[in-house]
Amino acid sequence: MATKRRLRIQGDRMSVIVEMFRRTAAPNRFSCSLPVWELLWDLGHTFGWHPKGTNYVLPAKSAVEVPARRNYEPGDSQDHKRVAEEDAMAWARAMQRAKESSHIAAMLEARSAALADSGKTGGELLPGVIDEFIEFAYGGGFEFAIRRKDRREIDEESGNEVLR
Repeated sequence: MATKRRLRIQGDRMSVIVEMFRRTAAPNRFSCSLPVWELLWDLGHTFGWHPKGTNYVLPAKSAVEVPARRNYEPGDSQDHKRVAEEDAMAWARAMQRAKESSHIAAMLEARSAALADSGKTGGELLPGVIDEFIEFAYGGGFEFAIRRKDRREIDEESGNEVLR
Protein backbone atom coordinates (compact mmCIF):
# COMPACT_ATOMS: atom_id res chain seq x y z
CA MET A 1 0.00 0.00 0.00
CA ALA A 2 1.32 3.44 -0.88
CA THR A 3 1.97 5.86 1.94
CA LYS A 4 2.13 9.61 1.92
CA ARG A 5 5.28 11.51 2.74
CA ARG A 6 5.31 15.27 3.00
CA LEU A 7 7.45 16.70 0.22
CA ARG A 8 10.34 18.84 1.48
CA ILE A 9 10.24 22.12 -0.36
CA GLN A 10 12.42 25.10 0.40
CA GLY A 11 10.53 28.36 0.21
CA ASP A 12 6.84 28.92 -0.35
CA ARG A 13 4.89 25.65 -0.82
CA MET A 14 2.12 27.61 -2.56
CA SER A 15 4.56 28.51 -5.32
CA VAL A 16 5.04 24.85 -6.18
CA ILE A 17 2.68 23.63 -8.89
CA VAL A 18 1.87 19.96 -9.43
CA GLU A 19 1.30 19.42 -13.17
CA MET A 20 -0.79 16.42 -14.15
CA PHE A 21 -1.13 15.42 -17.77
CA ARG A 22 -1.76 12.56 -20.14
CA ARG A 23 -0.76 12.04 -23.70
CA THR A 24 -4.26 10.98 -24.82
CA ALA A 25 -7.91 11.44 -23.80
CA ALA A 26 -9.53 14.65 -22.66
CA PRO A 27 -9.14 16.63 -20.53
CA ASN A 28 -5.38 16.27 -20.91
CA ARG A 29 -3.99 18.59 -18.24
CA PHE A 30 -4.73 19.68 -14.68
CA SER A 31 -2.51 21.63 -12.32
CA CYS A 32 -2.75 22.82 -8.74
CA SER A 33 -0.55 24.07 -5.92
CA LEU A 34 1.24 21.54 -3.75
CA PRO A 35 -1.10 22.17 -0.77
CA VAL A 36 -4.09 21.45 -3.03
CA TRP A 37 -2.39 18.23 -4.30
CA GLU A 38 -1.95 17.20 -0.65
CA LEU A 39 -5.61 18.03 0.05
CA LEU A 40 -6.74 15.93 -2.94
CA TRP A 41 -4.61 13.03 -1.68
CA ASP A 42 -5.95 13.37 1.87
CA LEU A 43 -9.60 13.65 0.77
CA GLY A 44 -9.29 10.69 -1.58
CA HIS A 45 -7.74 8.56 1.14
CA THR A 46 -10.30 9.70 3.75
CA PHE A 47 -13.21 8.82 1.46
CA GLY A 48 -12.12 5.31 0.55
CA TRP A 49 -9.37 5.52 -2.06
CA HIS A 50 -6.71 2.87 -1.49
CA PRO A 51 -3.69 4.14 -3.46
CA LYS A 52 -1.98 1.42 -5.48
CA GLY A 53 1.29 3.34 -5.87
CA THR A 54 2.84 5.12 -8.80
CA ASN A 55 5.55 4.17 -11.28
CA TYR A 56 8.37 6.28 -12.61
CA VAL A 57 7.97 7.19 -16.25
CA LEU A 58 10.93 5.44 -17.87
CA PRO A 59 12.75 6.40 -21.05
CA ALA A 60 11.84 4.35 -24.12
CA LYS A 61 15.27 2.69 -24.15
CA SER A 62 15.16 1.64 -20.48
CA ALA A 63 16.21 -1.92 -19.63
CA VAL A 64 13.74 -1.99 -16.71
CA GLU A 65 10.77 -4.18 -17.62
CA VAL A 66 8.52 -3.52 -14.61
CA PRO A 67 9.26 -0.36 -12.63
CA ALA A 68 8.95 -0.49 -8.85
CA ARG A 69 5.92 1.01 -7.08
CA ARG A 70 6.47 4.49 -5.68
CA ASN A 71 4.61 7.03 -3.57
CA TYR A 72 2.54 10.02 -4.69
CA GLU A 73 5.17 12.58 -3.78
CA PRO A 74 5.67 14.72 -6.89
CA GLY A 75 9.20 14.85 -8.26
CA ASP A 76 10.73 17.46 -10.52
CA SER A 77 10.26 17.60 -14.27
CA GLN A 78 12.93 14.94 -14.81
CA ASP A 79 11.24 12.67 -12.27
CA HIS A 80 7.72 12.07 -13.65
CA LYS A 81 5.57 9.46 -12.01
CA ARG A 82 2.50 7.75 -13.44
CA VAL A 83 -0.83 6.99 -11.77
CA ALA A 84 -2.40 3.93 -13.40
CA GLU A 85 -5.83 4.15 -15.03
CA GLU A 86 -7.62 2.04 -12.40
CA ASP A 87 -5.99 4.02 -9.57
CA ALA A 88 -6.96 7.36 -11.11
CA MET A 89 -10.56 6.19 -11.55
CA ALA A 90 -10.71 4.95 -7.94
CA TRP A 91 -9.31 8.31 -6.77
CA ALA A 92 -12.01 10.10 -8.80
CA ARG A 93 -14.75 7.95 -7.24
CA ALA A 94 -13.45 8.71 -3.74
CA MET A 95 -13.33 12.42 -4.56
CA GLN A 96 -16.93 12.22 -5.77
CA ARG A 97 -17.89 10.73 -2.40
CA ALA A 98 -15.93 13.52 -0.66
CA LYS A 99 -17.74 16.18 -2.69
CA GLU A 100 -21.11 14.69 -1.78
CA SER A 101 -20.23 14.45 1.92
CA SER A 102 -21.93 16.74 4.40
CA HIS A 103 -18.46 17.23 5.95
CA ILE A 104 -16.66 18.62 2.89
CA ALA A 105 -17.39 22.30 3.59
CA ALA A 106 -16.00 22.03 7.12
CA MET A 107 -12.95 20.10 5.89
CA LEU A 108 -12.17 22.73 3.25
CA GLU A 109 -12.71 25.53 5.76
CA ALA A 110 -10.36 23.85 8.25
CA ARG A 111 -7.66 23.38 5.60
CA SER A 112 -8.01 27.01 4.46
CA ALA A 113 -7.78 28.21 8.06
CA ALA A 114 -4.65 26.12 8.64
CA LEU A 115 -3.05 27.64 5.55
CA ALA A 116 -4.08 31.14 6.64
CA ASP A 117 -2.62 30.54 10.12
CA SER A 118 0.69 29.67 8.50
CA GLY A 119 0.59 32.91 6.50
CA LYS A 120 -0.53 31.38 3.21
CA THR A 121 -3.67 31.91 1.20
CA GLY A 122 -6.31 29.18 1.09
CA GLY A 123 -8.33 30.61 -1.79
CA GLU A 124 -7.46 27.73 -4.11
CA LEU A 125 -9.29 25.21 -1.95
CA LEU A 126 -12.64 25.78 -3.60
CA PRO A 127 -15.07 22.99 -4.53
CA GLY A 128 -14.57 23.90 -8.22
CA VAL A 129 -11.00 22.61 -7.99
CA ILE A 130 -12.32 19.32 -6.70
CA ASP A 131 -14.79 19.12 -9.59
CA GLU A 132 -11.99 19.78 -12.10
CA PHE A 133 -9.80 17.11 -10.54
CA ILE A 134 -12.65 14.58 -10.55
CA GLU A 135 -13.23 15.20 -14.25
CA PHE A 136 -9.51 14.92 -14.97
CA ALA A 137 -9.02 11.72 -12.91
CA TYR A 138 -12.06 10.05 -14.51
CA GLY A 139 -10.14 10.47 -17.77
CA GLY A 140 -7.80 7.67 -16.65
CA GLY A 141 -4.12 7.29 -15.88
CA PHE A 142 -1.88 10.32 -15.85
CA GLU A 143 1.66 11.49 -15.23
CA PHE A 144 2.63 14.16 -12.72
CA ALA A 145 5.60 16.26 -11.63
CA ILE A 146 6.23 19.60 -9.95
CA ARG A 147 7.36 22.96 -11.18
CA ARG A 148 7.64 26.30 -9.45
CA LYS A 149 5.42 29.18 -10.53
CA ASP A 150 8.48 31.39 -10.75
CA ARG A 151 10.32 28.97 -13.06
CA ARG A 152 8.19 29.08 -16.19
CA GLU A 153 10.11 27.89 -19.17
CA ILE A 154 9.29 28.60 -22.78
CA ASP A 155 10.26 26.30 -25.63
CA GLU A 156 12.29 28.51 -27.96
CA GLU A 157 11.10 26.75 -31.12
CA SER A 158 7.37 26.61 -30.44
CA GLY A 159 6.99 29.49 -27.99
CA ASN A 160 4.87 27.23 -25.74
CA GLU A 161 5.28 26.86 -22.00
CA VAL A 162 6.93 23.55 -21.15
CA LEU A 163 7.04 21.36 -18.05
CA ARG A 164 10.64 21.18 -16.88
